[in-house]
Amino acid sequence: MGADSTRTFFRLTRDERLAAGVSGAAAYVADGMGFSADHCTALASVVGEASRETFSRLTDPHGMVGVSLEQFPDRIEVLLEYEGQPFPTAGLDTTSVGSAASTDSRGKGGTRLLQRVDRVQFETQGRTSRLRLIKYLPANSSDSL
Repeated sequence: MGADSTRTFFRLTRDERLAAGVSGAAAYVADGMGFSADHCTALASVVGEASRETFSRLTDPHGMVGVSLEQFPDRIEVLLEYEGQPFPTAGLDTTSVGSAASTDSRGKGGTRLLQRVDRVQFETQGRTSRLRLIKYLPANSSDSL
């Protein structure tokens, strides 16, 4: 994480309708950075999916999710921070789809995340969990996903 970044922060209540707002904000930032429409759509989709999954993991019915969109010259990073049940994440801090573990009970979340972003990181510190999604700006943003 370099010094040349811009950060937008949201604090969300447990309302799945708010996932659409965060998704739209991620797509808006990515579009402004020069990502292709397909990349913006994929990023919005993964941010919405991760946000909804995070809401379901909150243990406090009044719990909050902090979402940070950070823009760097070469990438966008989306950080979801919350207190609740951690994602099952063995092997998730990776850039390889083949070694990604599931982030949901259906067995496909980790792989699906990595098909739409370049890197997924997860950490737990005490009761706080952090899921970071990283999407690099392609050399040619019209490249296929």
